[in-house]
Amino acid sequence: MNRFLGIDLSEGVKRSHLLAYFVAAFVSSSYAGALAMLQPGLLQVMAIDHAEQATLTGYLSALQEVVLIATLALMGAFADRYGRKPIYAFGLLTTAVGFALYPFAQSIGELVMYRLVIAVGTAAMIGMMVTVIADYSQNSTRGKANGLQGLIATLGAFIPPMLGALPRLFVSQGHDELAAQQLTFAVAASLGVFAAVVVLFGLAPRATAATAAAGESLTNILRQGVRASRDPGIALSYGAAFISRGDLAVTGAFMSLWLVQFGTATLGMEPSQAMFELAVPRVFCVVGGALIGAIGMGLLSDRIRRVTAVSLASGLAAAVYLAVFFITDPTAPWVFVLLGVMGVAEISAFVSSQALVGERAAAQWRGAIIGLFGVCGAIGILVGTAGGGWLFATYGPSTPFVLFGGLNFCVFLWSLWLRQKERATSGHIHQSFRMTP
Repeated sequence: MNRFLGIDLSEGVKRSHLLAYFVAAFVSSSYAGALAMLQPGLLQVMAIDHAEQATLTGYLSALQEVVLIATLALMGAFADRYGRKPIYAFGLLTTAVGFALYPFAQSIGELVMYRLVIAVGTAAMIGMMVTVIADYSQNSTRGKANGLQGLIATLGAFIPPMLGALPRLFVSQGHDELAAQQLTFAVAASLGVFAAVVVLFGLAPRATAATAAAGESLTNILRQGVRASRDPGIALSYGAAFISRGDLAVTGAFMSLWLVQFGTATLGMEPSQAMFELAVPRVFCVVGGALIGAIGMGLLSDRIRRVTAVSLASGLAAAVYLAVFFITDPTAPWVFVLLGVMGVAEISAFVSSQALVGERAAAQWRGAIIGLFGVCGAIGILVGTAGGGWLFATYGPSTPFVLFGGLNFCVFLWSLWLRQKERATSGHIHQSFRMTP
């Protein structure tokens, strides 16, 4: 058996293929949070009114999620038929182009157009990030594989705060605020080009698990993905995808915005100063917690039932996100502790949901099933960003977090119900087996 980094690799997958995937996953995950970090400063430079910023942030994020909902399953079907490598490279390059163009927008209309480019790339990129690790690992160590991927993704989440510090650096070198934003986005775009080259030359030509559907029509592949939701475990993984992606989106979109607005409006800071002194340290705190959660949940998911892992993650996330209601000053010292636990909770939900869908999804339809898993995640992000933007602007900055605290609690109850149901079913089967002569 081919084993590397504690992961039992699938047939045809080499160590170099897994390492290349981790490089691509590192960059992919950094893109997931980059706009949330960089966009608040760009909106300030564009002189968009404070009251409109939250609504516009939610609108742009919602627009991206609509594109993801429309295209994620299709990207998964394309990957089942044509392979993971070309779809992944396409996603990374398209995302890079969108980032390069974004700070050159002269109007909200142009921001929307460039955000659409990013959205199409993201659909391919994020879908393949989840699908490839499921292809490359065997079920015996799928929790470890997803935990290690979560660790890599968390390390990638250190990139957005680093990018967020660049505008201040460029301003100190004599550039104006707009030029500093443009240079920062260009650096972000270069990461995608690099990762696309790694994907094209480093990933496996075709993992064995991905070849079975190569001759099937796209319609049939998509149909099989939809049918898979009849499995209660896959249905729960779809629900867990909804809340785990929504958790990440709410934290990414509104924590930085909350801090930048608080810094500029209450403390009299410049946008780049508020980003550097308030947002960046607290985002690092969330990322630090996520490092711990990724390792812990990855190991735990191989030792307990994966439905139970979802219960633990969603229960913790419910408690943490509901606690944000009590924040009145986001710069208070105790908020650092809460943000650290928030990082543990959100990455635990992310890792446990991926481990569950990877375990339950049939190999030949995995791209389509995980594509639909991604659609559910995109709907969660849509609710979090669009609904969250409205709640933020109308009722206060803590309300998007409270919303997802309640939704996490619903998934927590669902997972407990399924855990009890499966335990009763397995007990009944075991008892029947013992009574059979």
